[in-house]
Amino acid sequence: MLDFESTSRRCEIEGATILYNEAGDGPPLLCFHGGGAGANAWDNTKWNIDVLSKSFRVLLINLPGYGGSSHLEALPGETQEALFVRAICAVMDKLGIERANFYGTSMSAAAVIYLANKFPVRVFKVVLKSPAAGRTFLTVTPADGIEALNAFKEEPSREKMVRIMRLFVPNNDLLTEDMIELRYKSAMDARAMPQPRQQHAGNVDIRPVMEGLTVPVLLLWGHQDRMVPLDGALSALSMIPDIRVHIWGGGVGHFIEFERPAEFNRVVTDFLLH
Repeated sequence: MLDFESTSRRCEIEGATILYNEAGDGPPLLCFHGGGAGANAWDNTKWNIDVLSKSFRVLLINLPGYGGSSHLEALPGETQEALFVRAICAVMDKLGIERANFYGTSMSAAAVIYLANKFPVRVFKVVLKSPAAGRTFLTVTPADGIEALNAFKEEPSREKMVRIMRLFVPNNDLLTEDMIELRYKSAMDARAMPQPRQQHAGNVDIRPVMEGLTVPVLLLWGHQDRMVPLDGALSALSMIPDIRVHIWGGGVGHFIEFERPAEFNRVVTDFLLH
């Protein structure tokens, strides 16, 4: 079984250090993480790297400011998505990856959408999970999970992290104290990092960008997602031209990779290889 230490890598881009984990051979599959306190690439997709690395060169990449990667200074007027895309392309250039498959989840899905729209020649296929990028037709926003993340950001505590994790993983039989502790430690480590001098200029409205995608897209969602409501899938379905959607019922929440790893691996692998 692959572990964090043996797969850990780093590269330097534009004065920033990017940390990532790598395993396997085959077509490159670049995997990213969500946002919020303590988000990082390894804890997001470590449940899947053993299986996926049998078919792909898997890279679990921490975007600037997450998972120990240092901040990347924003250019004047540069949005968060544009900054992340600049970082991703720089990492690809550094590692000699001309074209890849991409997995973007929640926050990072917006950056992947932006990249696939702007640089389609660098993209084979895209997998998106619960992209925080579409309209919600039926659900009051912000979702209670987002409110919990914001409350932690304003005044962090372990009690607030427990609430976040219970909203991430609705099935309490799956959620462990170790998971909560790891996320809490990662969040506190991130807060201790030096902040960039030049802040990015917020987020771009990604919805028009979704309509311009030309690459095949697989959209994944859990029906009990308390972070990004399921009706966002209807928005994506109506906007992305070449899309197929896989929705999990049975109480599945925001962490499909962890909650349903075997099926997640099977669905993603089948889509990317066929």
